[in-house]
Amino acid sequence: MRTLAMVMLLTMPIGCASVAVDSAICGGTIKTRSNHAAALATDGGPLSVVTGRVLIAQVDAGCQP
Repeated sequence: MRTLAMVMLLTMPIGCASVAVDSAICGGTIKTRSNHAAALATDGGPLSVVTGRVLIAQVDAGCQP
């Protein structure tokens, strides 16, 4: 029982940290997401591939454990 309580106490800050990361990802990719949406609307092709790669790289960097 004591071990379970310790595990619960230690894992609580993990949930709080992920919220901050989500906010940072959303805030940090506003311009990139806008650029990608514009590229999709403009050509849906080569430019979209480039902007999509940049967006995915930024999201991946923010989602690393």
